[in-house]
Amino acid sequence: MLAAGLVLMSLSSNPATAPVVPIADSPPRFDISASCRDVGKSGINVGRPASACQADEERARAALTARWGEFQPSARTACVEGATFGGPPSYVEVLTCLEMKKP
Repeated sequence: MLAAGLVLMSLSSNPATAPVVPIADSPPRFDISASCRDVGKSGINVGRPASACQADEERARAALTARWGEFQPSARTACVEGATFGGPPSYVEVLTCLEMKKP
């Protein structure tokens, strides 16, 4: 066990062999039709229409594109990764996450 720890330490101290952490250099590209597909489908038909969802997603995508450089690379990576867990990704979710992480 100690040997494995020493090997890991030696690998992490060499920049050429350090683990690579992906950084989102540009805003992600999501399929918003998948994100909005089931919006508005509820048992009592009270949900908002898919067109409203798509409009929100397009506005959030435009805002992300315009403001991408304002956010820390680590926050961009974390928020994009988080938006892809548990269902179709959402620009609104990424933008909200980034705004919450902004100092």
